Amino acid sequence: MKTIMLVDDSTSIRNILKNALIGQYAVVEAEHGKDALSKLGAQTVDLFLFDVNMPEMDGIELLAEVRKKPSYAKTPILMLTTETKEELRQKGRELGASGWIVKPCEPDKLLSAIQKLIP
Repeated sequence: MKTIMLVDDSTSIRNILKNALIGQYAVVEAEHGKDALSKLGAQTVDLFLFDVNMPEMDGIELLAEVRKKPSYAKTPILMLTTETKEELRQKGRELGASGWIVKPCEPDKLLSAIQKLIP
């Protein structure tokens, strides 16, 4: 089973997304970027879902840090956010984000995006 790391500071959003993913994927949860980085060594992650606006370390900073790690340089990363600013999307693309999904998103849309990246 492939593993997805879900990083969002909202417990309710994490629960909704986790419920959509459980059964098809193993899910590792983190509350913010620093929490996610601390959990990276424990298992292999096949895809990341990052919120953009989080305390401690936001999703853009986390994206940059994950891309620096050779083992995750090409791992798909989807940004999940309420942010629609084009400059943020551009920054995400420059840092290697695989896609940008605006919240709230339908679970079917999320699963479809994930299945395209990790069939």
